[in-house]
Amino acid sequence: MVIFFISVVFNYNEINAQVLTKSDTSNIRFLNSRKFFIYKVDKGETLFGIAQKFKIPQEEIMQFNHDIEKTGLKAKTKLWIPAYSWNKKIVVIEKEQEAEKIEKNLYNIAVVTTFGLPKIYTAEDTSDSYVSEPLEKEVKDNLEFVEGILYSAEILKYEGLKVHLYIIDSESDTIKLLNKLKKNNLYNLIITNENGSILKSLSRFSSEKEIKLFSCGINTIDIIKENKNAFSLNPSSGKQCEQMGKFSGKYFPNSLLITIKTNVSKENERAEIFRSGWLKSQSKPLIQIDYSKSGVKALTESLDKSKTNILFVSSSNEDMVSSLLSTINTKIPEYNIKVIGLPTWQYFETIEQKLLANCNVYLFSSGFIEFGNKTVLTFRKYFRDKYYMEPSDISYQGYDAFLVAGKLLLMNGKKIFDVKAPTIKGIFSDYTFVRSPNNNVYENENIHVYQPAYDINIDLTKNISEK
Repeated sequence: MVIFFISVVFNYNEINAQVLTKSDTSNIRFLNSRKFFIYKVDKGETLFGIAQKFKIPQEEIMQFNHDIEKTGLKAKTKLWIPAYSWNKKIVVIEKEQEAEKIEKNLYNIAVVTTFGLPKIYTAEDTSDSYVSEPLEKEVKDNLEFVEGILYSAEILKYEGLKVHLYIIDSESDTIKLLNKLKKNNLYNLIITNENGSILKSLSRFSSEKEIKLFSCGINTIDIIKENKNAFSLNPSSGKQCEQMGKFSGKYFPNSLLITIKTNVSKENERAEIFRSGWLKSQSKPLIQIDYSKSGVKALTESLDKSKTNILFVSSSNEDMVSSLLSTINTKIPEYNIKVIGLPTWQYFETIEQKLLANCNVYLFSSGFIEFGNKTVLTFRKYFRDKYYMEPSDISYQGYDAFLVAGKLLLMNGKKIFDVKAPTIKGIFSDYTFVRSPNNNVYENENIHVYQPAYDINIDLTKNISEK
């Protein structure tokens, strides 16, 4: 059985609770995708009685009706009553709680993300439209991240996973977050998609308390690198370049690799890492051209008509890439050229698909969703039926984060990684963790390769064994 908690558990007496009538719940409003009842207070009613009637904690009703603190509860006052509670979850008596804490197969998992609930639901009055702004994109994304986690938890309960799941709003405040975390010192694992100062504080807390930390953010290795309890579900940009170099060496045997040197140190670092990965697959010729000095002239002079020319372009500068591809396009009739670009290229707006196709462009990424996959189809149907929208990438990442954590707990218990873990297949990526040679972090080493101008539903890494 999966048991869900949200950071604070409220206990209240329901013995004398009134029964809701149809008229009590007939006036409905939706705010930021959350359902509310607009309830008109009768003479003599108390806030306690209304809370009992709707089974919503008084404190939570107060959050959406601030005028009560100033003027008190009066007859005919219109109250915004949440249709369901974000705070109230399963009530467990003290003895049961203590027994669960020592149960070997029960795990406490904290999910940390940012909602900023106190800022979202702040009212000047109790009129029917006291909040006019929709959810910010960051909050919406984080809600989808949590929904992916909750769906995954529902799936794993049928495999015997028992969990206390705490959803914690960081509020973008490290002090508040640490105070919330310290209320429970029994976490076995923390899952987060945070970055920056929040992730830094989480990593420090994880390291001090010996709690496993699953980071789902992009390029978070530098923040968590000193934490031996940390795991990065998304490979860093350096790891992705290295793995793409290894893939390219296997996928294009007996080829000539050409990398580009620019005046940007980060781009040159990526090219060097790519070359190191290439050399792990084959020791065939490779050339580096100085694009910052000689431009396309150096490139055209390096092409070999007798080989497949693999050109790795480590730049995200759209103007430079466009110019480079245009030049390559003129050489395609004479040379066999394959171009390997960065994940950021998928967001380019000015480069036509036809040019990408002509230049045989290959891209790589940390995630790849196979939309024909049965599990993906089931997840999409669930999401569409519940929210009337397609799940975003971050929903799939949330699903995978809990899936990986749950699978490892089921296989290895609270030791998790004290024994060797196999590759776990998710719906956003596959997960094979290796200890990074340059820091303490376990890092996922799986990437995905595709051709954006052709069938983007084919992950070429799946076919490498056939090459």
